[in-house]
Amino acid sequence: MNTTATFSPSEILRRFKAWEIVFVLLAFLIFWPVGLAYVAWKLWRLKEEGVWDWPKTGNGAASWNMRFDQFGGTGNAAFDEYKRMRIAELEAERRRLEEESRAFADFLDELKRARDRETFDRFMHERRARRQETGEPRSEG
Repeated sequence: MNTTATFSPSEILRRFKAWEIVFVLLAFLIFWPVGLAYVAWKLWRLKEEGVWDWPKTGNGAASWNMRFDQFGGTGNAAFDEYKRMRIAELEAERRRLEEESRAFADFLDELKRARDRETFDRFMHERRARRQETGEPRSEG
């Protein structure tokens, strides 16, 4: 669960100015998609500012468990503790896999650099050999 910013309707409403609320109400009365678009835009800006960090949506059980945690868990303290420990283990495993993935990407970058260096060195060697064969003056800088 994210602890940096939580959903607080009063905090979000404080971020709306009076004219914005009037605009949204009028927009909903006249042409509702405009009002809906403005509210979505405003909430997106609040998310970008870090005022409101809405829950990450997921598929299936992960999404269900997150919603369950927001309302105090299952009611079984032992199961909730087991679930928290298991989630912590899985999070540690995810971080480890991300680190391995970064290390592998760095390894591939190093291989590419080495291959590029080898190709360039071969090109320079062949170029020098051609120049020596044809007797061209050397003008390398």
